[in-house]
Amino acid sequence: MRLYSVHHRPGERDVTDPDVVLVKEGFCWPALFLPLVWLLYRMQFWGLLAYLLLTGLLTVAVTLSGMDDLTGLALSLVLSLLVASLANDWRSWRLSAKGYELVTVVAAKNLSQAERIFFLHEWQGDDDALIASPAKTFVPLPASSLTPFATPFDRR
Repeated sequence: MRLYSVHHRPGERDVTDPDVVLVKEGFCWPALFLPLVWLLYRMQFWGLLAYLLLTGLLTVAVTLSGMDDLTGLALSLVLSLLVASLANDWRSWRLSAKGYELVTVVAAKNLSQAERIFFLHEWQGDDDALIASPAKTFVPLPASSLTPFATPFDRR
């Protein structure tokens, strides 16, 4: 089972933006293999800028230090792993910056099943759905001082 965070944008909005966006939690495989394409496709321009800057710094460091190509490749792989591990968190953060609110988290096998679970529960009031009512159980965590994302360790 995968976890999908459900983000909703209340009130007036741009016609091109959806009301509800589901974001898979965890590792992002497309961002591992094609980080530039994924960052452009998801319009993560700050992440793209950071990735290009770090790639440039890594290339300069490998060249100036005289490292072999295999070490440079390994360091590049580490950078791609870092982007892939943070990609979906960056996407959630960008949605919250655009005015979306985290509603709930849905557990499902794939995105289409997560959408069915959320929308059937949301619109039909199905109490037997796999997600709990957001109004009763969802308590947002405060954002961490180290990252823009809430963590379980932020509770005081």
